[in-house]
Amino acid sequence: MRVGIVGSGRLGSPLGRLLAVAGHDVFFSDADPARAAAAARAADGQARGGEPAQAARFGEVVIMAVGWEAFPTVVGELDGMLAGKIVVDPSNPIGERDGAAVVVAVPDGLTSPQYQQHVLGDQVRLVRTFNTKYPNELLELGIAGQRGGARADMPYWGDDDEAKKAVVPLIEDAGFTAIDGGGLSEAL
Repeated sequence: MRVGIVGSGRLGSPLGRLLAVAGHDVFFSDADPARAAAAARAADGQARGGEPAQAARFGEVVIMAVGWEAFPTVVGELDGMLAGKIVVDPSNPIGERDGAAVVVAVPDGLTSPQYQQHVLGDQVRLVRTFNTKYPNELLELGIAGQRGGARADMPYWGDDDEAKKAVVPLIEDAGFTAIDGGGLSEAL
């Protein structure tokens, strides 16, 4: 599958690496092109690097591995390129203040992915997953699962059943056991 990754930092890079090793064609992107190129070099599979707009156009599935507070800005910069796409949201409502991680209030009493769906618009098929492990855990657990070791559970949520079904193989190929958590209103 062609997977575009927007954000090649702490989460996007290891996740893309797991998917590239599993045989998916991965396009890393970042606001810093050098970081996207480095992530592509570190992946041991079909991977390349470039700009976020290129990743959005490339991916059958697009993983938005950007900080929760940056999400609306990045979506705005992609200017409708995600319409009709399956988008994976691994972000949690956590920001940084004075060097410390802080929980960010989600507006309007929504769950985090319900808010992200609002930001993305109704034309985007959102699936929430890869958000329950720290980035270093994600890589270690994924590699262990890919190599035949014990597989950690990876829940996923979404309101579009076909989009959820399309993302399950990515979760499993990344080395995890996919667990259906229900709709976006039930997401962590």
